[in-house]
Amino acid sequence: MRLLYPLAKRFIAGHSFDSAKPKIDRLIEDGYEVSVDYLGELSQSAEDCERAKAQYVEIINYYEDQNIDISIKPSQLGLLINPAISLKHITLLAKLAKRKGHTIRLDMEDSKVTELTRNLAISLNKKFGNVGVAVQANLFRTKEDLRALINNRVSIRLVKGAYKENNKIALQDDLDIEASFFNHAAELASKGKVTSAIATHDESLLEDIEDMIPNPYRFDYEFLYGIRRDLQRDFKKKDCTVRIYVPFGKDWLPYTLRRLREWKNLKFVIISVFREFFKKIVDRRLSGV
Repeated sequence: MRLLYPLAKRFIAGHSFDSAKPKIDRLIEDGYEVSVDYLGELSQSAEDCERAKAQYVEIINYYEDQNIDISIKPSQLGLLINPAISLKHITLLAKLAKRKGHTIRLDMEDSKVTELTRNLAISLNKKFGNVGVAVQANLFRTKEDLRALINNRVSIRLVKGAYKENNKIALQDDLDIEASFFNHAAELASKGKVTSAIATHDESLLEDIEDMIPNPYRFDYEFLYGIRRDLQRDFKKKDCTVRIYVPFGKDWLPYTLRRLREWKNLKFVIISVFREFFKKIVDRRLSGV
């Protein structure tokens, strides 16, 4: 596990909220939107859920003078212990976030909670108007889920899907998943009633969306902290709304393993590390340091 931590630091803003704050603040100062994620999955007890809720309350209150997005995994707040527990906690957080001018986005986890998470987003958004949800392009069911979410004016973060699912319920081939992602993006562009987000680092897929979908800049564009910073800057230069998904916390391993599962992500990190290293050398020589 320790061997992965040097790579994990590329994806994780800090092991605690205090250590993550300077990086979050810097992103905001640089003109990026942020979606803050307190890492932790599959809470084992009601006490675990209470601790996670308390951390999110701290985040929401700390940024009361900013408009930020809060990214929440429902299982972290008790969805698999008792759905009523997660409903209670996320309702409290959505209400507090609404008062402070923030939005909530429910992360989509593996397929055993897809239905519950979708319905939770619809229900809470009807009540507070500030709750969205991530939707995974690799799942066969996503077309129907999109229709239900669009009809209920729920903001969507469209992702490829980082969880390994079997071929009875999900696409397996990368090209099929990319095609599905593009088709769902086109559906959001033509029928979406609220602003939704495109969340991918796949440059060719982003180019297809820009070239082939009318008015692609009505989307927000979301990128993971520490990956493809060049793309993040490029989309910001186009005056797009660019949001960075910023995770922090001690439970970094599951998140890091999902990020490294795709060779593309690992390749991007290695290339980016070397590129930034050599840029620092060049900058120092030019400045005479």
